[in-house]
Amino acid sequence: MKVVMRTTVRIAPGKMAEYMEVEEKSKVMASRYGMSPWRRYSPISGDSMHTIVYETEFDSLAAVEASFEKMFADPERQAFMAKADAAVESHVNELYTPMP
Repeated sequence: MKVVMRTTVRIAPGKMAEYMEVEEKSKVMASRYGMSPWRRYSPISGDSMHTIVYETEFDSLAAVEASFEKMFADPERQAFMAKADAAVESHVNELYTPMP
């Protein structure tokens, strides 16, 4: 079962440049965890100034789980996520599967 993960990140005002540094490192690290390249969106309605939406795909829920296990066990990622935490107001992951 294909799974799409949509992540919505709200960046703290004044922290976008700091967050974008973290995003660049995250993009490189994501391939280590079995994540496909993500697509990045900026909302065009609502409170869009500080919001970024990402989508990435997995072949199954098991693949999501395996990816997260690798990601959360990586000491390099743990160390650098403190910088991301300082720039982010909220971070929400949602999982979807295509409808037949």
